[in-house]
Amino acid sequence: MTTGRFYSLVSMAASAALAACAVRTMPPQTSAIVAPLFSGAQDDVGRLERDTNDARFDVLTSMPTERHVAFAVEAFTIEPRKGEPRTQGRNVVVTIPGRSPEIVIGAHYDAARLPDGTLSRGAVDNAASTAVLARLAEGLAKMRLRTQTRIVFFDMEELGLLGSAEFVRAHRDRPMRAMVNLDVNAYGDAVMIGPRTASNGFALESLRASCVEIAAACVEFPRMPPSDDISFQKGGVPAVSMATVPAAQAHQLWLLLNGGKESGLQPGFTPRILDTIHTAADTSALVDRDAMAQAYRITVSLVTTLSAH
Repeated sequence: MTTGRFYSLVSMAASAALAACAVRTMPPQTSAIVAPLFSGAQDDVGRLERDTNDARFDVLTSMPTERHVAFAVEAFTIEPRKGEPRTQGRNVVVTIPGRSPEIVIGAHYDAARLPDGTLSRGAVDNAASTAVLARLAEGLAKMRLRTQTRIVFFDMEELGLLGSAEFVRAHRDRPMRAMVNLDVNAYGDAVMIGPRTASNGFALESLRASCVEIAAACVEFPRMPPSDDISFQKGGVPAVSMATVPAAQAHQLWLLLNGGKESGLQPGFTPRILDTIHTAADTSALVDRDAMAQAYRITVSLVTTLSAH
């Protein structure tokens, strides 16, 4: 793919799809409306920088409590693993009632374990999206969404998408219209959206339209970095994922994941974001609340569209 095609971020078809959408239950969220919600976002990300994933869980569950949002904890057990002290995971689920089939919005809150046994600080990956999700739980609960919506904070993504796989298994009897995954939305000005699959056409089309609606610079990825959306794809649920990085790194990541042997990247080249996540350098000092607010706005637009159909 040429650079020109890469930066053709959304098509005229996306605008047409947006115009064809059913009447929304509320107008789009402007940056001015959303900005106050993120005034303390960097502090929330910093609170999640803990030495254990159990401690991250404790901080996470305090966030909906502070916002007077009810939640349930869905525990699951895994086989013992070398280098991993935990055998129990805990997904945290907020349910906003409505009609079926439901929409799931998810982000993982656990941090990666480093070779020395300590944890990454896990701010970019994925405390920032966790903080966005906490605000979505509060904001969407106040909207009159037609469709039941579940906000899910997944555990053990870093161990192989275990929390999301367990959620899909435990809720396989519930029809799901779509899943929206937030992973690495901490800083930058380009929003990576995808993947492109045979089953998620409507969800991806709606995500493109949401980018147009709020004038976000979205870059479509046929293949995305692996995250919890994969568990839903495997379960037959249309799923899309969203990540935010600087524009140059979005270009580099697109070439790395989708460019094949003729990507033009030098052998061994690694985009900077991949040298940040899963390291001790992944701290809240990197977080940009405007990038987080933009991810919030896109998600609200997308869920409102999906709920209206």
